Amino acid sequence: MQDRESRQAYMVASVEQDIAWQVRINRERRGWTQSQLAQKIGTKQSAIARIEDPTYGKVSLVTLTKLAEVFDCALMLRLVGFEKFADETEDLREDSLFVQPFEEAHGP
Repeated sequence: MQDRESRQAYMVASVEQDIAWQVRINRERRGWTQSQLAQKIGTKQSAIARIEDPTYGKVSLVTLTKLAEVFDCALMLRLVGFEKFADETEDLREDSLFVQPFEEAHGP
């Protein structure tokens, strides 16, 4: 994290990987196939496969918002310092990447 280029590369790789892993984990824990998730957000299975590819990195804000809606969770985007970013992105356990649907956590 000492030089600017390394920080930026770390940030890009982390964002790409975290999104891909979160989508896959949240889809699988809900028991959905890629095709089922695709139908829920109005796209094709191949688009979900790309989103779940940690090297893809071209997920739009519109798509992320749709994913948050079908997963019944919030989407948080915020510019932060690198120290905070590193702290927030270091835990890659499945349990830390799964987001319980709001109604499941709080009731209807």
